[in-house]
Amino acid sequence: MSELPAPTLSIIVPCFNEAANVPELVSRLHKTYAKLGIACETILVDDASSDDTLAVMNELAQRYTGVRVCAHRQNRGLFEGWCSGLATAQGEYVGVIDADLQYAPEDIARLWERLNWAHCDVAQGVRLNVTGERGLRFWMSRGLNALLNLAFQMSLHDNKSGFFITRRETASDMVQFTKRYFYPQTFIMVSAHAKGYSIGEVRTVFARREQGQSFIPRFPLGVAARCLVDICRALPEFRWRRPKLTFLGQQLEAAPPARPPQPRPPARTAALGTYLKLMPLHHWVISADAGKYFQQLEQSQWMTRDQIREMQNERLQLLVSHAYNHVPFYRRRLDEAGIRAAKVTSIDDLAALPPLTKDDIREHVHFDLLAENAHLPDLYQVRTSGSTGAPLLCYVDRTQLELRWASTLRSQEWTGYRFGDRTVRLWHQTIGMNRTQIAKERLDAWLSRRLFIPAFRMTSKNLDDIVGQIVRHAPTMIDGYAESFNLLAQFLDRHPIHCPSLKGLMSSAQTLSNGSRRIIERSFQCGVFDKYGAREFSGIAYECDRHSGYHVVAESYIVEIIKNGRPAKPGEVGEVLVTDLNNRCMPFLRYRLGDLAKPAASSTCSCGRGLPLIGEIMGRTQSIVIGTEGQFLPGAFFAHLLKDYDYAIKQFQVYQERFGAIELRIVKGGRFSQSVLDQILAQLHDYLGRDLVIDVEFVDSLALVRTGKFQHSVSNLRFDFQTLSVAPVEAAATATGNGQAEGASD
Repeated sequence: MSELPAPTLSIIVPCFNEAANVPELVSRLHKTYAKLGIACETILVDDASSDDTLAVMNELAQRYTGVRVCAHRQNRGLFEGWCSGLATAQGEYVGVIDADLQYAPEDIARLWERLNWAHCDVAQGVRLNVTGERGLRFWMSRGLNALLNLAFQMSLHDNKSGFFITRRETASDMVQFTKRYFYPQTFIMVSAHAKGYSIGEVRTVFARREQGQSFIPRFPLGVAARCLVDICRALPEFRWRRPKLTFLGQQLEAAPPARPPQPRPPARTAALGTYLKLMPLHHWVISADAGKYFQQLEQSQWMTRDQIREMQNERLQLLVSHAYNHVPFYRRRLDEAGIRAAKVTSIDDLAALPPLTKDDIREHVHFDLLAENAHLPDLYQVRTSGSTGAPLLCYVDRTQLELRWASTLRSQEWTGYRFGDRTVRLWHQTIGMNRTQIAKERLDAWLSRRLFIPAFRMTSKNLDDIVGQIVRHAPTMIDGYAESFNLLAQFLDRHPIHCPSLKGLMSSAQTLSNGSRRIIERSFQCGVFDKYGAREFSGIAYECDRHSGYHVVAESYIVEIIKNGRPAKPGEVGEVLVTDLNNRCMPFLRYRLGDLAKPAASSTCSCGRGLPLIGEIMGRTQSIVIGTEGQFLPGAFFAHLLKDYDYAIKQFQVYQERFGAIELRIVKGGRFSQSVLDQILAQLHDYLGRDLVIDVEFVDSLALVRTGKFQHSVSNLRFDFQTLSVAPVEAAATATGNGQAEGASD
């Protein structure tokens, strides 16, 4: 017997005492399926009927292909019938229809057409009364529709209609409510609207019930009263509060991780709770919802790799559907590539999508890259520093920022830090902020016991004072730019200190050389934890205490490492592409961040976390230096190559603006000599070609940029990494160790 194709569309039919109606309904549904020309299935849900409905269903399942039956042991209502059907459905799309034949099954074809050609998330049937009856129930239904529209700022012609088709993942999101209601089905379109889904209305026939009995009585005054109570309960969930992201909660409820999060002492729990409740005072975008996401991330890190991948696949399907329906840039791009959004169902399908470039963003950010249904009050403008090229403007939404905050706190606690401990941050505390934001930032630092030390003001002359501030503050963790730690390493190598409270340092932005890492770890007597990130996303991946690679924040990002258009193999250097699963206002699908990395040698880490791994971060493509025979060196290589010459060179920078030549800028150290320079030039010629022109320029200093960053190499060559046919030279493959990509930041 040949295996049936996977259904494209699943139609869910909740039934309670509908034995007289179900046979005709199923017959008409199958005729409609034949006209649609797609594989369909019918899911009949018996809600503990007292007649022979279940027996009739089972007989129909034997007679018709694609009819499936599930049954409730107790009567649970129409809405729970939808949920049971969703849990059983296998189609990419799902639809719901009542069993009483008041909705015409043939109208499913019209809903299907509207969904596929009108770029909406939900196609809903608007009941067209063909009987001409205008009784009490008719006017009460019209009144309820008007009340729903008024209460939830909507304008649907038939808000309460429960006849619709949508993506399965969208439907699963729509039925996630935080409160209990007498008639939750009343709010299905309210939920869709509140969660940002677009609704396309289709006028459909609505006939009189001929067989069976409705649960609504002839004089539904009690039903009306309960509906009013429901609306009052629903206002906080769908009108006054922003709907929370529910995918993590759903996943954790369906498959709880075997390893629970580490319990937090009551005092620390109270401190974190107070801090979260005060979020509006010390954050200008993030709300207290970030705390809920943090609690979920504490659990989700222990999900299995398969569970995490399944979660990512579901989020990706929703994201691509949203991008196609609401972002003209992606709609045009997918149409030009001949890609149906519905066919992108897993990470493996991502390869068919053209990558998003920085030039795409610069050209389209104010034209057609913003989602048409973006909630403007939740938008936040992000500008990159431009340390690896021209500055970039993009937008993120509140939910993405809240998950940023939550994932950052989770990874910080991997160092041994716990919220409430003292910390030090070597950062650019207030650059680019207005007065209100500066005040909030300082209040936040006070509440979280964080000492800021401006990274861009660190010099060799004030390091003694800075180290003194750190020791007096007695932090549990220090985080900051790698360049700041490199400066500290030079000082601490000559002036050891004792800071017993310190458990870990978190380094980000540039490459922390292995030499600097060893000095820092020896001086501070704690581990260094690298963070890999970018302003567009904040932290993308973090080291855990096993230091076997970088754990991707998989709840938020899909990371690909691509070489010549295919996934890079272990040991190969590839280009990093990032898909942001949560930023719906301006989707990033396969974004070419401009970094080079290696895949991890192993897909698992001994720490037990199911989060996927990245191997080594090699540097930015904008810091690649090209040799005379096509060989390339990532920027991290030069820090590795010259690390043993720190006695002779205080600072250096390699600059390339034309093929066949580089400029080497050097700040001389105390023991600099011509022989040292000759050794360095000889090694550069070995790696980059004997005929390479190297111009040496001696300078007094190489200043950090305003945010405290520094680049060891800068390239103004225009090339596409994916078109390079040569591999990096062997020495460069091990240059970075556990370093951080140059130019990346949060």
